[in-house]
Order: sequence, then structure tokens, then C-alpha cells
Amino acid sequence: MARSEELIGIFNNDNFEQLFNNASIMSVSVEDSSQVMSHPLEDGSKTSDHQVFDLIRIQIPIILSSTDFVSVYQSIDKGYKNSTLYTIQTKVSVYKNMIIDSKPHQETVESGIRLALSFTQFDTKKANVSINPKYASDSNTSNRGVQNGTSVSDEKRTSILGGLVS
Repeated sequence: MARSEELIGIFNNDNFEQLFNNASIMSVSVEDSSQVMSHPLEDGSKTSDHQVFDLIRIQIPIILSSTDFVSVYQSIDKGYKNSTLYTIQTKVSVYKNMIIDSKPHQETVESGIRLALSFTQFDTKKANVSINPKYASDSNTSNRGVQNGTSVSDEKRTSILGGLVS
């Protein structure tokens, strides 16, 4: 049976190769939250009718071993700068399309290199845009492209106030 520590890992999003093998993962903190939309009613009470899910955020503090901390740190830094997508496996779930959004680190003589990796879900959903109008009466305005304006004649350029003042 595998130890519980081996069930937590950071993987390449494309080929699921485990990354940062020589880094010791200390813990995993997953923030999976949402916002419940509420609206006031006429009597002053509130009603809820919709839930919006926030992007998942994961905090992973790690310690780099003293033998090859430079190469592991460089691979983490390269993934950070290249916006590499990762898959993170925890004991209870798998989180895909995670991107490193911060990587503060602390260097000490006693403990080596400590990183506090912060991941955010990278969701690339596109908006659902319909080119078909809701009402048939609006169909003649669809797909007209850029429209050029017309020039205003000298007669229309005079102001209403211009006639009152003169």
C-alpha cells in the first residue's frame, strides 16, 4: 500500500508526468468557494437564485532538498514564467488546468529553500454569444458590420439656442 505522502503530486497537464520529484510537499490547502447571488424582495427579505463558482486556488508549501535545489527551483521558475498548466492530485481529488500565480520563497541555512507555491485554476471557457436575435423584428440589424455615418448639412448644424440668442 502506498504511503499517503505519495498520493499528493504535481503533474504535467499534457502527459501526466510527475514533476518536482525531489521537492518535499509539506501540505496542500485547497480553496473551493462560490458566491450565492441574493436579491431583495418587496417585503425586505432576500431570495437566492444563482450560485457562481470561484476559480479553485491551491496553496502548496514545499521544501527543496539541498542536493539539487537549484535545478528544481529553475524548473518551477520556468513553469511559472511560461504559464505552464499543471494537474494537482491530492488525497481526495484531482485538479486540472492549474497555473502557478505566485512562488515566494525563503532561504535559510537551517531549512534550505522553502517555497509557498500558489496555484489558481486557469479556466478558458468562452462566452456563449448568439448571432440570432431574440425577436424576429430585430433580424434586419444582424450581421451588418461597420456602418459609416452620413455628413450633416449646414441647415441641420444650427443650434436651437442659436435662434434664440441672435
